[in-house]
Amino acid sequence: MNKILIGIIGSLAVSGLLYYNLAVVPMKNKLEEQAKVIVAQDLRDQEQRATIEAIQNNLQKTSQELTGLQVRNQAYEAEMAEYMDIFRRHNLSKLASAKPGMIQTRANTRTKEAFDAIEADSQRISSLND
Repeated sequence: MNKILIGIIGSLAVSGLLYYNLAVVPMKNKLEEQAKVIVAQDLRDQEQRATIEAIQNNLQKTSQELTGLQVRNQAYEAEMAEYMDIFRRHNLSKLASAKPGMIQTRANTRTKEAFDAIEADSQRISSLND
């Protein structure tokens, strides 16, 4: 009877050991692997949230700058329309023939102002990218 009891206890110990090695250890390893995956996904999610926030901030800044540029563009278009109206109303060829120094000086001054304004706007726009 003692031998049977020892045999049963031995077989239960071997069965328990096999169960532990074949079922419990792989589950434990899988749980540890899943925990690592969850940590990696949390880190990825944090990075994506930070990226989305940066994109939204950049979009807001770009929208504000675009609004400012549109306002300035409208002012420039109004100024251009005013100058074009002046040119339509005056005969510049006749005036240039009568007073060549006056027209040339004014034209050169206004042209320089226009190019300086374009250069300043270009520098401002290129500085937005930095």
